[in-house]
Amino acid sequence: MTLVCVGAFFSTWASIVEIWSRSETFTHGFLVAPISIWLIWSRRHCYRNLQPESAWLGLLVTAIGGFVWLVAKLVHVLVLEQWAVVTILIGGYWALLGGSVIKKMLFPILFLYLMVPFGEAFIPWMMEYTASFVVWMIRLTGMSVYRDGMFFMLTSGSWSVVEGCSGLRYLIASLTLGLVYAYLNFRNLRKRTLFIIASFLTPILANGLRAYMIVMIGHFSGMKLAVGVDHIIYGWLFFGLIMLLLFYAGSFWADQETIVDTSSEQSMPEPMTRYQGLLPMIAVVVIGLIAWPIVFRSLAARQAVAAAIPDQIVTLRGSGGAVQSPPDWGWRPTFNGVMAEVKNAVDDPSGTVAMYFANFGDESQGGELVNSQNFLVPQKHKVWRMASERAVQVDWPDGTSGEVVESLLKSEARNLLVYRWYRVGNFNTASDYRAKWWQLLKRLTGDADPEMLIVLYTEVIGDDLVEGRARLQRVLAVCCQ
Repeated sequence: MTLVCVGAFFSTWASIVEIWSRSETFTHGFLVAPISIWLIWSRRHCYRNLQPESAWLGLLVTAIGGFVWLVAKLVHVLVLEQWAVVTILIGGYWALLGGSVIKKMLFPILFLYLMVPFGEAFIPWMMEYTASFVVWMIRLTGMSVYRDGMFFMLTSGSWSVVEGCSGLRYLIASLTLGLVYAYLNFRNLRKRTLFIIASFLTPILANGLRAYMIVMIGHFSGMKLAVGVDHIIYGWLFFGLIMLLLFYAGSFWADQETIVDTSSEQSMPEPMTRYQGLLPMIAVVVIGLIAWPIVFRSLAARQAVAAAIPDQIVTLRGSGGAVQSPPDWGWRPTFNGVMAEVKNAVDDPSGTVAMYFANFGDESQGGELVNSQNFLVPQKHKVWRMASERAVQVDWPDGTSGEVVESLLKSEARNLLVYRWYRVGNFNTASDYRAKWWQLLKRLTGDADPEMLIVLYTEVIGDDLVEGRARLQRVLAVCCQ
């Protein structure tokens, strides 16, 4: 079952392993399956006399997982693909082993979901929490601090909260260890639940304290300590101490394991007789697993996404401004996997607005229209930084209203106000989820209309964004239809 699942969905499983290999945040994924096997083996006496049996409900779970995988594969939502293949694997075990066996092994089986590299969507929220917590603590101690987005300055120097400071690594490590600890040491569901909640909340609070402690060490040492490799070392030492304290506190409420004597239970049938009834279900599960990749290849062959930027999209209707090359402001949008792009600008009465249109084609060149890596400014950029980002209402050329993502980029030389959104077929949206939904509908119908990421940007003075917003809205009203 496991080999068939891995073979049928090899590309998705390979993507999981690839993320484990390149990201320290998800390296624990290599240990999840061995831990699950060990947890089952350590309590093998509880499963010795269980009788495997076919379970059609498990087959339904496998089918649902396969459908979700198909949808995610069509619209290139990798994390959903990965959740789906683990669901397919678990559903297959359920279909072949039966409900009574899966119920006994429920935790080790569900523990396999931790193989999925999940959690990056929470990084912006965790970064915001960390920055706010540190600034609050600094002010609580009576010190002066100035904050600008994820950057804040003390009299001794400047600091910034980047992705590595979000605490996601600590959170995932704590939750993984906490789940295993709760399963091994508590029999009462209430105790397990409370300890898992503590394993989730403790690293979030502790990461804020860790970041504040790092800033204070750097401040009082004249920016000589906690500003290099020791920054990371202090963080992991602090995290290790917090986990030891958490496990120590949990040991006071640990339950003694009750050994179940199964020697008096009915004897099991011979191995051949024991598993003979599973052969039809095995055949159905194997055929079902192989069918989904075949269906995907059939639907993928119907897709015809035009890798071009239509002229009517970039044409400015009724505008007196002349289209020209974008000015050299020291920044331009750059995204991976773009197969067709247009870069130009137009003179508005109050200033210049630059325009960027990107088409990712069939999204098979290492880039996607909707991708968390399609950021305007990477972390730790030498010149530019993201000062703010939020959704704002705009008026589309057809008279309707909607949202775009507004970002303020800052450098020593100038500030840029940026609007960006997706255009899928004839629909405009700033929502990742809505864009993916429209992409799915296009994939299923073979619609060849282009799918684009559109960026408008203009220079603004300081933090006064009123004129910049009006300028972008005027250009948006005569283009992009």
